[in-house]
Amino acid sequence: MNNDLNAPAWTMTKGELLDFISEAIRPALQKETIVKQVEYNDKHVYGISGIAKLLGCSKTMVYEYRKQGWIEPAIKQMGRKIVCDAPLALELFGKRK
Repeated sequence: MNNDLNAPAWTMTKGELLDFISEAIRPALQKETIVKQVEYNDKHVYGISGIAKLLGCSKTMVYEYRKQGWIEPAIKQMGRKIVCDAPLALELFGKRK
């Protein structure tokens, strides 16, 4: 394969491009992935941002989860204040379909 980094990508075949990308990302794939066990000392998280951080997702996904309804038992909202029961939300997140 031509390893000339200054060569235009359009001169590569699909196979060469795939090999090039594979070689570039191989170090990241070889790193041991550590799955963090989420533990929270607080029983509650506050706001959509807090729920997103708890679940490790974006705010948009939290809105989708609320729309789907499976996380609603863990969330209490009064006006603009949102409080989420963290242990219950994590339990529901593990059981979702």
